[in-house]
Amino acid sequence: MKYDIAHELRLAYSQPVWEQHVELRLTPRQNEHQRVVAAELAVDPTCEARSYLDCFGNRVHYCSLISPHDHLSVQVRARVDTVLTNPFDYAVVAPERERDWLADALRLQPRLWDFFLYRSAATPDLGRLSLADLSFPKRDASAPLLDSIMASLDWMQKTIEYSPRFTHTPAKLEDALTQRAGACQDLAHLLIALVRSWGFAARYVMGYQDPDYGDDREQQCHAWAEVLIPGAGWRGFDATTHLVANETYVAVAVGRDASDAAPIKSHFKGGEEAIEVVVQVTRDQ
Repeated sequence: MKYDIAHELRLAYSQPVWEQHVELRLTPRQNEHQRVVAAELAVDPTCEARSYLDCFGNRVHYCSLISPHDHLSVQVRARVDTVLTNPFDYAVVAPERERDWLADALRLQPRLWDFFLYRSAATPDLGRLSLADLSFPKRDASAPLLDSIMASLDWMQKTIEYSPRFTHTPAKLEDALTQRAGACQDLAHLLIALVRSWGFAARYVMGYQDPDYGDDREQQCHAWAEVLIPGAGWRGFDATTHLVANETYVAVAVGRDASDAAPIKSHFKGGEEAIEVVVQVTRDQ
């Protein structure tokens, strides 16, 4: 699939702000499942934006605005080719060999421990939550990990009401579970917390869906989870659509939870901030 993406962040301030430092994770990822054909970023007020790859492989642009200003506008345009037509096309590892496969992966890439062990308010230790009336799915060790993940998606669909919005501030997962409702980030965090509780690796993904998934809603960013599947590597699972991610998903940033993959991080002196986001994803017919 070929996608053209236009993403604009408009930040307005109640009074001029100064000494603002900004990090942006808005350029789609380049990996074996997608290729960035072109990408450009513009910032107003004009500043010198530099970039680097963070420890998760995300392209980060950063800049500083020292002088007082009453707004900040960031525009990103990108063209991306996605190629993961069949996420189930891999050599299946027998359930009794899955732990050995993961142990080998950890020896080769010790940084993967981040996605096994990390806990936060967004991806907590589920055993420590005070939710006596909620029984979380367990992994069936006699079946492939994939089966337990799909069963968990079924459980989540019945248990948590999906709220179609994308928030820029990660919420506590316990709040969403208490309310039995959450945004795409909450559902992604829940699946990540479940998979880590089974002793497997999972990570958060921020990106975009094919516009046909939108049901005529206003387009926005999306979030889902990726799990390190033995034999396959990273595969995405979208709890909001009950789908396994394929070429109709565009990944922008990944991390241990949403705070690692936030589209914008900003620190400044002065007034309060209001944010408006405009996203347009177009599939090349």
